[in-house]
Amino acid sequence: MINAQKEQLLVLERVSHTFRTKVKSELQVLKNINVSINTGEIIAFLGPSGCGKTTTLKIMSGLITPTEGTVYTHGKPLKGINEKMAMVFQNSVLLPWYTVEQNVALGLHSPDLTSRQINMRVNEAIDAVSLGGFEEAYPRELSGGMRQRVGMARALAVRPEILCLDEPFSSLDVLTAENLRAEVIDIWSEKSKAIKSVLLITHNIYEAVIMAQRIVVFGTDPGHIRTVLNNPLAYPRDPKDPKLQELVDVIHAVITEALIPEEMDRPALIQPAWYQGLENIPHVGPSEIIGLLEVLDNAGGKMDIFKLSTETASEFGHCLAVTKTAELLDFVDTPKQSVTFTEFGKRFMRGDTFLRKELFSTQVKALRIFQTLLSWIEETPEKSIERETVIAKLQTYFPNEKLDNLFDTLVAFGRYAEILSYNAKLGVLTFPLPEPDEEMGDPS
Repeated sequence: MINAQKEQLLVLERVSHTFRTKVKSELQVLKNINVSINTGEIIAFLGPSGCGKTTTLKIMSGLITPTEGTVYTHGKPLKGINEKMAMVFQNSVLLPWYTVEQNVALGLHSPDLTSRQINMRVNEAIDAVSLGGFEEAYPRELSGGMRQRVGMARALAVRPEILCLDEPFSSLDVLTAENLRAEVIDIWSEKSKAIKSVLLITHNIYEAVIMAQRIVVFGTDPGHIRTVLNNPLAYPRDPKDPKLQELVDVIHAVITEALIPEEMDRPALIQPAWYQGLENIPHVGPSEIIGLLEVLDNAGGKMDIFKLSTETASEFGHCLAVTKTAELLDFVDTPKQSVTFTEFGKRFMRGDTFLRKELFSTQVKALRIFQTLLSWIEETPEKSIERETVIAKLQTYFPNEKLDNLFDTLVAFGRYAEILSYNAKLGVLTFPLPEPDEEMGDPS
């Protein structure tokens, strides 16, 4: 076990996890995770999508048993569900036919608690998140931020030692998210509360630096811990503090080096015959890629990745995702922390609308994931395939991804490249109908 001065509420020791797909292949999503959650701290797990943050959280909570390693709670191996943790998710998942008060009380129906004790916990939790007066309101009457407060109150009501926040602010507007972050810090700082520590799962660097005292930066392929940074800045933290900005820049550099490394050479992988190493396209749209290229072109064809994020007015992690996709299509290169045009990218920017469409289509059709998708359609007698079938097939290649997002991205790219047609009502993908031959003239 790992020794520390603070009491260790939970420890992951040499934890690895592998998912097994339907075709009996394996995909390792976590490798050798060693981390502890100590009493009296806010700790953040920071990293891009697909780095295993949420899988790690599920292992900590007992929802998944790791294929290797051990989870300890208070020095003892975890068996079953970790009842000392409570979670708040990105979507609050409230029962629409229940009032705020009833939704908060959902996790409290236990023979160990009297009605009076349940009411006391519910009222205490509702007051803690500033929802007093809304006890009888229904979810449909609440804003997105208020619904998220209900989800937080529901977690607080069970009086957990560790409050886990899985990207709870990502779907909220900036001001609401800022307000809720401050409230979480206030709740944690009240030592009279049962909560001893807060675990934040996020891909937002600013959010991690504003909230956390310890930041665990995850890497990908497979998910692993790249580094752990301490953040000793006092609360409340000033976003304009040079020390805070310095830490943001350090983390930017760490993540950038991981996601767009200068050297891309890797040993060749020996894959089974059915697996062709399909590309996992980030959840971005063609218009975002072209917008990024326009900004890059206006800057003379080369920009620092941090400045590019500012110029495109996008969150840094999302800017990286757009940049990675542009690189996947061979529009840009990413030496060190810069983004530059390739010769192909320059040709794309010089082209008119029709040439850009043609070049984009060429690059999309060169991706193995589209070649595979088109072959699935071609193999059917009707030359069409249902959304559910595609998602089921993609599950073989990407067992730990949000496949609805990947499917939507494939549809957006396929439509823009004019190689796919999708009927959203029927949920069916087909080839586009051929355009009429203009040289045939009017048949009448």
